[in-house]
Amino acid sequence: MRMADVMTSLRIAITPVIIWLVLHDEKLIAYYLFAAGAVTDTLDGYFARRSKKKVTYGANFDALADFFFGFTTIFAVVYVSHAWMLLAVTLTGIGFWTPIIILISRKSGTLDIPHLETNLLAAAIYPTVMAYIIGWRYAGFVLLFAFLVMLHYMWKYIVFVRGLYGKAAS
Repeated sequence: MRMADVMTSLRIAITPVIIWLVLHDEKLIAYYLFAAGAVTDTLDGYFARRSKKKVTYGANFDALADFFFGFTTIFAVVYVSHAWMLLAVTLTGIGFWTPIIILISRKSGTLDIPHLETNLLAAAIYPTVMAYIIGWRYAGFVLLFAFLVMLHYMWKYIVFVRGLYGKAAS
């Protein structure tokens, strides 16, 4: 198993622990464990690029781990703290990316989740979730920034899909 896969697997493994901590009002421990999970997201990319092994599942495994890690934590935070704006932004993202992933996968003939250099998106989303985990009173401002970054990436994916289907992107 590659080190990148170990890092991705760690993120998946700690997610239920983070959820349990959030649901049992252990905010500080959940915050630090979520931060550690965010670090594994950075590390898995680093190790994947350094690895001499090329695997076809790696990018999809990482993306699915990101979705599991991020979305389940967000839903737990929304459940506990009634962070409805966080839920609205999250559902907007899910509502956008689900058909995009279907269109991309349909064109390639297999599940395909391209990253399109989404490092900035992760750098906006992870601190947002962390701000909500600890109940920071300015979390809404961080969410606004994350939403604007998300809009930028939505446009990048629209351009990507239009290119896949042969339509001129403007």
